[in-house]
Amino acid sequence: MEEHLGKFDLTLGRWCLLVALKRGGKPMLPSELSDDLAVTRANISNLLNTLEKAGRIQRDFDPSNRRRILVRLTSQGEDLIEKVWPVYEDTIKEHIGKLSRKNQSNLKQLLNTLF
Repeated sequence: MEEHLGKFDLTLGRWCLLVALKRGGKPMLPSELSDDLAVTRANISNLLNTLEKAGRIQRDFDPSNRRRILVRLTSQGEDLIEKVWPVYEDTIKEHIGKLSRKNQSNLKQLLNTLF
């Protein structure tokens, strides 16, 4: 996966953060992203710094509480997700295709349990 994402100047962590923002459908707090992705606050901070420098996300003060920062996708981030998503899906399908039908079924059941 990292090899394919690298072509878009993404790591798996950066990609997951972008997808979490897209899935959230609204600006999110860094702490929400950290909890959602089960990574440390320091890790989220590093990911946000890199993505912001690349113009893929933007951090703004929360208008209702200026002590909080909200993170949102930029149009560049949205476009990148649209471009990368088919590559991501194909890579997942390629790896899942290596599993037996029984293991694919078990994986699907486990994922449904988790999500």
